[in-house]
Amino acid sequence: MDILKIKEMAGDCLDEQVKLLERFAKIDCESKDEAGNRKVVDIAKDVLSSINGIEIKEVYFEGTGAHIVARIVPVNPDGKIVINCHMDTVFPAGFAEKNPPYVDDENWLHGLGVGDCKGGFAVSAYAVKIASELGLLPNKEIVMIYSCDEEIGSVTSSVVFEKEARGAECAFVFEGAVKKGDGYGIVTERRGVILGALDITGVEAHAGGAYLDGHSAIKELAHKILKYYSFNDYDRQIYYNVAPISGGRPNGVVAGDAHMEFCVAGLPTNESFAEAEANIRSLAESNEDPVCKTVVEYRTLFPALERTKKGSEMCGIAEKAGKLLGMHVEEAFEPTATDANWFCYFGVPAIDALGPISYGIHTTEEKIYIPSVKDMTELFAVMLAIM
Repeated sequence: MDILKIKEMAGDCLDEQVKLLERFAKIDCESKDEAGNRKVVDIAKDVLSSINGIEIKEVYFEGTGAHIVARIVPVNPDGKIVINCHMDTVFPAGFAEKNPPYVDDENWLHGLGVGDCKGGFAVSAYAVKIASELGLLPNKEIVMIYSCDEEIGSVTSSVVFEKEARGAECAFVFEGAVKKGDGYGIVTERRGVILGALDITGVEAHAGGAYLDGHSAIKELAHKILKYYSFNDYDRQIYYNVAPISGGRPNGVVAGDAHMEFCVAGLPTNESFAEAEANIRSLAESNEDPVCKTVVEYRTLFPALERTKKGSEMCGIAEKAGKLLGMHVEEAFEPTATDANWFCYFGVPAIDALGPISYGIHTTEEKIYIPSVKDMTELFAVMLAIM
């Protein structure tokens, strides 16, 4: 393996990667924006089609858009790996035009979605291309999944993940890199999230002339909110949050309805979901006002990415590749959830944060550090070579 050649090729690709990311950042592609998704998919497929021996397909879901599933299959593969990042953003239509991409004097590329998670596409696609051109790809089936609904919990892409997880020995996920001193952290553990909503039905009444005939849904909601916050476990960093809330009609009427939305963040293992779900269900089991009725619904937004022996072994490959490149790489933990969590849930060890360094994701100040695009492209190309 010629490390200098990998570095040279990664350097040669960098301008092309930056221009690609600038093209992506000019497109509105919020989750469920099928028109924006179509534009992004077409650009991504054009890049992927330059990789020798690749087969590219789309998996379409109405109301969401198309997920790309690209595949490289050697004649007699001795395993299977998955590469993944998402291509959707959190920015509504019009934001791309108002926040055009640009490169500043300190080598940062500013642009919506460049860190979360188009930079991951640029790194992964070009790393595979470099390894392919140098004959360094492992003798494994390589499945590259670029999804379009991660920002809303991978509602449809998780179906694709579950299918492709079968037989996979590891998933490599390309969210933004974690900076660790003068090097990078590869994430092997993330926490899970539950989202939900609660609705209360009370009895309306005139707030002056018939107050005692009413049963306030808002008053009942206040009790629910206080109970919900009592579940917070600060020692374990499991957080229960309510927002937004609504209910009632004019203030001269006892409220006949009330609504709240909520999340549980920081669930450390997939077993810990059962405890949180029991807490949530308890909100509907009894009311302070027995006349009021409570209905609660919830879903897993992301399961937990649990640290495993196999995941740590895969991180060890990244550490070894880093040493060959003169780059410090270490195992890391992040509380936020990504699609790496889904692969873990489907039984596949996963490591994450293989994309470039990014800051300000989900804000109009989003940016990536351009030299880290080259670093992470080199890193994953070498990882493929030594896998």
